[in-house]
Parts: sequence; C-alpha cells; structure tokens
Amino acid sequence: MPTSLWDIVSTPHLALHPLTPRTTFDCSVNWVHNSDLDDPTPFLAEGQLLLTTGRQFVDNPEPDFDCYVARLTAAGVAALGFGTEVITHGVPVGLVTACAAVGLPLFEVPYRIPFIAISRLVADNEAEQTRAGFDRALAAQNDIARAAVGKGRLSAATARAAEHLDCQVWLFDADGEVVSDRPENSASECPADVRSSVDELLGRARRARVADDTPGEHRIIQTLGPSGQLCGAVAWSRDTEFDSLDRSVMTVLAALAEVSLEQTENQRVGHRAILEQLFQLLKDGRVDSVRRAVRVAGIELPDTRFAVAALDLNDTSASVRDVLERRAARPESRFFAVADGRHLLVLIDASQLVAERRFFDINHLTVGLSAEVGWDELTVAITQAVRSLEAAPPGSITEFAKLVGQSFFGLLASSSVADIAHARLASVIESHEGLGLLRFAQVWLRHNGQWDPAARELGIHRHGLKTRMQRLAELTNLSLDSFQGRAELWAMLAAIDLNEKS
Repeated sequence: MPTSLWDIVSTPHLALHPLTPRTTFDCSVNWVHNSDLDDPTPFLAEGQLLLTTGRQFVDNPEPDFDCYVARLTAAGVAALGFGTEVITHGVPVGLVTACAAVGLPLFEVPYRIPFIAISRLVADNEAEQTRAGFDRALAAQNDIARAAVGKGRLSAATARAAEHLDCQVWLFDADGEVVSDRPENSASECPADVRSSVDELLGRARRARVADDTPGEHRIIQTLGPSGQLCGAVAWSRDTEFDSLDRSVMTVLAALAEVSLEQTENQRVGHRAILEQLFQLLKDGRVDSVRRAVRVAGIELPDTRFAVAALDLNDTSASVRDVLERRAARPESRFFAVADGRHLLVLIDASQLVAERRFFDINHLTVGLSAEVGWDELTVAITQAVRSLEAAPPGSITEFAKLVGQSFFGLLASSSVADIAHARLASVIESHEGLGLLRFAQVWLRHNGQWDPAARELGIHRHGLKTRMQRLAELTNLSLDSFQGRAELWAMLAAIDLNEKS
C-alpha cells in the first residue's frame, strides 16, 4: 500500500533533507529501489522511490543531469533520494536544478543513514497497513454476521455491509425485486441500469459475478444460488474501486444472503400445504384467525375489499406460481396465493388490483377475475373467478362483470353445467339421428321457436321441422311446446359444443 513521501522525509530519526520545494513531496511511493546505473529505468516500476549514491555521475566527466531526470520521470519514478559522503560531497547542483525544473522530489540522505532504513520504513508501513486492512475486513465480516442473526436479520446485515464498505448495496430476490423488510427503503432508490443488469443476469439463470469499472463509478453484481435455481442477486456500487479485502467482505454478505433466500424459498414451498388448510378456514369465515396465522409467514391478507383471480394449475408454470407466492410474501403486499383443487387462487387487495392486472397482462396469463367483494362473499368470488377462467381466451384476463354483461348465459359453459348437459343429452348425442335433431333445434331456438324462418334457414318444410322437434321431445323427455322445456333445452345446448361431435 502506498506510503506518503512527506511522511518518509519528515521521519525524525532518518534526518532526511528536502532539496526541492515542499509541494513536490505531496505524493506517495509504493516501494524503494536503489541503483547507481546511469539508466536504471529497465529495473524500476511506476511509483517507486529511487535511492542513489551518485557513482554514475562521477564516472561520467560531463554528466547530463537533465537527461537522467527525464528518464526517471518518463518511467514514473515518484522521488529521488541522494546519499552523500559516499561517493560525492553533497548533492550535485545540476541534479538539484534538473529535479526542480520538472518537479521531481529530491532529498539528501546523510552518510550515517543506510538506504535499508528507508526501505525498512516503507516495508513496515505496508505491512502495518495490510494488517490493519485484514483487521478491518475481519471486523466487518464479524459485524455483518452478527447483524444477520440479530433482530434486523438480512436487512441489517446489508446495511452494515454498506456502512463498512462506504458503498450502496441492493439485495434482490429471484424476481429481481429489492429485498427489504422495511417499506420505507424504497426500491426506486436503485438505479434503473442496475435493475436492468440484475434482470439480465437472473434471466440467464446462471451463477455469475460481473464487475463494471468506469471512472467515478464501480459496480459489482453477483447472482445467488446455483445455476438453474437462482434465488436472487446482490449489487454493490461506489465511486472508488473495490480491493481484495472489500471483496472478502462482499463474499460474507453474499453467502449469508444466499443461505437466507434459499431458506425462505424452502419455507415458502413447505408452507403450501399449511396455507391450503388455512384457506379452508377462510372459506368458513375465520378471517381474523387466518390473518394472524399467515402473518407468521410474512403474508398479509387483503383488507376489507378484494378480488379473486383464478388460474388453472395445469396450465400455470411452476415459475409463475413461485413468483405469485413471493409477491404475496413482500411486506408491502396484501395478497394471498393458494392452490385450491385444480386452481391457483389469488386474493388481491382492491388497492393492488391495477398492479396485479399489469403483471398478468405482461406475462400473458390466462386469468378469471371476480368482482370486488368483502370477506363474507369469498365463496361467491371464488365461483365468479372460476367461471370467468373457464370462459377466458388463452393468454387473457376475463372479468366476471364483463362476462355477465356480455351474456349471462355465457356462464352456462362452465364445467359443472357442461357436465350436467352432457350427461342429460348423452343418449341423444351418441346417435347420428339425435345429433342431427339437436342441430336442427339450435337453429329453431335461435329463431325464437318460429317455424317458418327456421325452416327456411334449414332448407326444409316447416311441417318437417315440427316432426323433427316432436321426435327430439320424445328422446329428451322435454315438452318443447312449453317455455320451460324450450328454455331447458336451450340452456343445455348453450353449455355444450355440438361442433366437437362427429
């Protein structure tokens, strides 16, 4: 680690004497080298302090001090120390002049001070700084670990890491959302480009660590978890570079965050069966009891008004279900996702409906959405959501209110009604004659039971149509001369698709 040149020159026991202006000593050196070569630059590195006794100038009857100094400055030498009374008496005036002209620090080393004393000072300082760095890193690691198991847990550990490294830290879950147990720590504080980079890395589903070093801004983003099963990411940013000790502190937080996020994921999956049982209690009206129970898992139920969204579990990917369950566990959410039979039901607080609709739209999910209800109407809302889902085109959201507004009888296509209709008409549909009669009946009922317009569309005589409907009445045991019989037949035909039958 660099050592201040002025600290070296002003060390009392070395008794060094500056020969160039004080301002030239405002720099640091990273090592000490001594040489009496006329051109020592092949053996020097930038930032080094060069010590010499001046033998090269004695051997040369006309030394070119300007060229000598020019070679040193071109090689990046930080300063020059001249040992007197070994070869020469005092420091050559030409050397002093040449150094002052280009601003190269020059100082005199008395005869009684060995060069090794200066080298030892710099080496000891570097060793001390290294030890201090290790001590600081170890203290930071211990502090972060203690915070992680304390009251604040992961959020506290993240805050401690940011303080120790004097940087910004953002922790993300598997969905690229900033993890925080305090809503006031707004996710908007995270720059858009950092979010974009995190989303890109998580989208690759591979373990990775990416560094972006630009002047004035240095960032490191690391994904968490094994490839294919990432549980999140952590991003670091500050205006100075991160060194190896900084990275060791980062590693501790990343490891703790990975364990914590993976544990959270395992708990989430493990809670599914419990949440399904609690959902049955919700249906029984035990809202307050369930609200207290799910709060232990970090889930807040919707408040007083909410809607139910239904998705088909068989058509919903595991990743989508995971995302919905994680969204439910976020501190700011009033959201509950649970499997119920063959459906994934999502209870969404009225205040969050717009945001969740946007999520469904962006991910092209097939969703049935109930009207807004209160807790005493939960079962009604579930039925509405399921019926809307059954009528929903793939990749779209169908709202119950719109479904009823378009056609109340569109609800007859729900699975339970369709099953009843198929069972009721099974014997008729199975025969070629019966299937044909049902298709005639569809046209007849569409014309409000009027014989002439229906017969014209079918291309038969109205008496022939009457004869066929009488035969259908016998097969279905329905009185098609009455409104009730016609309405029942229409309802069953609305619930099934005759085009699927051969």
